[in-house]
Amino acid sequence: MKIIADQDIYRVEDYFSSTGELVLLPGREISNSNLLDADALLVRTVTKVNSELVENTAVKFIGSASSGCDHVDKSVLEEKGIHFNHAPGCNAYAVVDYFFAVLAWFNIHNQLDWQKKTVGIIGAGNVGSRIATRLLRLGIDFSIYDPFLNNDHELAPWFTSLENVLQQDIVTLHTPLTFSGVHPTHHMLNRERLSQLKKHTLLINASRGEVIDNQALFEVLYEGKDLEVALDVWESEPHINPSLLDMVKIATPHIAGYSTNGKLNGTRKIFKDFCHFFSLAEKGPNDSLSRSILEEVIGKTAVETISLNILKAYPIEKDFIGRGQSPQQLAASFDFFRNNYRFRREISDYSLPGDNIPTEVLEGLRQLGVHII
Repeated sequence: MKIIADQDIYRVEDYFSSTGELVLLPGREISNSNLLDADALLVRTVTKVNSELVENTAVKFIGSASSGCDHVDKSVLEEKGIHFNHAPGCNAYAVVDYFFAVLAWFNIHNQLDWQKKTVGIIGAGNVGSRIATRLLRLGIDFSIYDPFLNNDHELAPWFTSLENVLQQDIVTLHTPLTFSGVHPTHHMLNRERLSQLKKHTLLINASRGEVIDNQALFEVLYEGKDLEVALDVWESEPHINPSLLDMVKIATPHIAGYSTNGKLNGTRKIFKDFCHFFSLAEKGPNDSLSRSILEEVIGKTAVETISLNILKAYPIEKDFIGRGQSPQQLAASFDFFRNNYRFRREISDYSLPGDNIPTEVLEGLRQLGVHII
């Protein structure tokens, strides 16, 4: 069996090398000619899986070690009888950590008391629903826009219109990228909707870059719209708009879901699907991440102490994109950063003794996933 795989899928060799001939290639460079005699293809989001890629190939199985699948033309694969699987939710908790790390950073650097703000969530899937659950446990007011969910959903009491969600203090996007249907998400936040955001709104996008019209966002910021913006995803990645980069407070290179746990979950999921499809014994490595002790940090207020400890667990500044680069340098560094990303634990991998931390703060950290010992 011949398997073509993105060389940057986490631990791909450890899982797949014993199942056949494994050929590793840069994800953006995988082409039709590589697949002519391949039985399986393993990708990440950087590989566009379409008719051009799979036409006249022997590929029977495609697995994407990613939570989203908008890089895959599933109709083409269905037409050609190619089995497809991905890993929805594999990195959901990593993105939740990213969301709270953004709030923590704005508390420390902009005095944002996020515990007293309202949050608007666009999309109540694997990530949005988990953020909502943690906000609920923390006693933070929130509302949700998701037109695909009905009143039977457990979060239905918080469902509202998009217009209402856009009027919250913090607006965070967690939706797939779609171009058709009743509620397409491509450029969901266009110039008109961006203009509707309140003064001082914190806008966070860790879903897909094209959900926000990046040119329109640049224009409203350039014209003086008073927004705080945190972007992890961008249009035309890795060729992102350097002018927009200069105008946002937090800029990261599509790594919100890049915890080690999340990447490992993605590889495990497609390995399991691969073995099932080809009727192979599922004999992968026995992986587990040990918990680490978090060194407590004390702030002046409860929210500052919580924020400092979040940033201790996930120092988000390490993931900031370097500014002042040429477009070519920026694109190259964007991909290099993602492909060589550091080891990153999720917040739930940490334990905190908390001997000197007030009870209310410990409870807040517990609700965010920290194990209190």
